[in-house]
Amino acid sequence: MSKTMEKEKQAGRAARKRPRHWPRAWVALGVILVALIAFRLYLPIWVLHYVNRKINETPDYSGEIESVDLHLWRGAYVIRNISIFKSSGKVPVPFFSAPAIDLSVQWRALFQGAFVGNIEFQQPQMHFVKGPTEATTQVGVDQPWTVQIKKLFPLKINRFHVENGEIWYHDFSSNPQVNLKLSGVYMTATNLTNSEKLSKTEVARLQAVGRPVEEGTIKADVNFDPFQSEPMFDLKAEVEGVPLVKLTALTEAYAYFSFKAGTFAGATEMHSAGGKFTGFIKPVFDHMQILSLKQDIKNPVKLLWEGLLEGIGRVLRNQPKDRFATEVPLSGSFENPKGAVMPAIGNVFKNAFIQVFTAKVPGGVNLNEVHDKQAPSD
Repeated sequence: MSKTMEKEKQAGRAARKRPRHWPRAWVALGVILVALIAFRLYLPIWVLHYVNRKINETPDYSGEIESVDLHLWRGAYVIRNISIFKSSGKVPVPFFSAPAIDLSVQWRALFQGAFVGNIEFQQPQMHFVKGPTEATTQVGVDQPWTVQIKKLFPLKINRFHVENGEIWYHDFSSNPQVNLKLSGVYMTATNLTNSEKLSKTEVARLQAVGRPVEEGTIKADVNFDPFQSEPMFDLKAEVEGVPLVKLTALTEAYAYFSFKAGTFAGATEMHSAGGKFTGFIKPVFDHMQILSLKQDIKNPVKLLWEGLLEGIGRVLRNQPKDRFATEVPLSGSFENPKGAVMPAIGNVFKNAFIQVFTAKVPGGVNLNEVHDKQAPSD
């Protein structure tokens, strides 16, 4: 037998043997695929239990979430239907709730060489409650929420966005009860990691808009340093078009009078550094009416008080504009804030007889990123 024929026979035998190894490879591949599918199916369950456990580690507060959606292709997961309650007292409304929170890698920053995160809150609600006791009061500001967020997402948060949120203030113990809502809140904070890689400055910025009592408008622009031990910021804010009758419950509960007509507007500008601040607040009341003999004649004490307020407001308002306004200089430290009383009184007369005030800050409030949503819609 020639060497050529012998080689052909050996090649044939090798070819006949080769297919016998293919079933083992397919089995191994199938096992790997099943393991990956099982891991992918179990991962949301594990994340759900992990997130529920972490949000319940906050002192005095407890919470729960309904489900978690993973979006591995964009490095994100979405928390569905989260609610956080005060567990150490008797408060009838949750401190925080939202149908969805999207936590993701901030891809824009990744392209600039920074590996940081982005959080977007969809239709969140926050409820602040004033009560006669600590158990019935809900503020939440002293809780380590930033620490809890870090536990939920391993990256440094460089940006957060609020989409169509609500902020409530309640006093269920007052007479009448107070329930004020700031709705339509859109808020965006950027450069929270204080990185020159991501912007031309190391200053973070927060921009926000909303609708107080569902009819007015409020807008704010804040530049701040998130890593200073003492608050360091520059704030500009304006509010306008708030019907005074919408504030009746607030004024009746705390000041024993009610508005009958008019609108409110205001402006503030603040600068803070080294634990101290300076600035001003400018309240402006147009076409304000307090006294109503028809409604208040049954309560002579309230009638007398409202008559006094109405008289002062009527005499000391700018008659051509029908506007009562002042500017209150503010200064001091956050532990000991002070308002300048005499300049504020002087500014009442200035508005009435010299120069009418407007509810504006110098340069206005500039908003260009407040509606900049990055997470995809459901």
